[in-house]
Amino acid sequence: MAWLLVLAPVLLAQQQKSPLTDNPVVDFRGRIQKVQLSPGQGTPYLEVVTGGKTTKVILGSMRYLMDKDFNPKAGQEVLGRGYKVGEDVYAIQAELPAENKTLKLRDDNGYPLWIRGQHGQGKGYGGGKR
Repeated sequence: MAWLLVLAPVLLAQQQKSPLTDNPVVDFRGRIQKVQLSPGQGTPYLEVVTGGKTTKVILGSMRYLMDKDFNPKAGQEVLGRGYKVGEDVYAIQAELPAENKTLKLRDDNGYPLWIRGQHGQGKGYGGGKR
């Protein structure tokens, strides 16, 4: 019985989901109109045009994008999947077909891969180091 008390927090922590997962998952595909990747300019994002409508696709950590050599450019096609929050999409995964490049940004629980070690798993990008 004591083992249950010891394992309960571990089991609960493994099942926690990011609040983002409360939002619908959507697929996106279109042309990149604008790329905001400048260091010190906030969270990197893309403005993607699909059928005349522009959607802001939020990517994540600038350092993570650089380490993964993910460098989108205006005019390129992009496709992926993300959580729809208001009018924006928080990318789970983004793909640049012309470069044959795919970047996974969030795990199955919706947590960013660049800070995964902070969620008690101790694995993933950065190994939990700050």
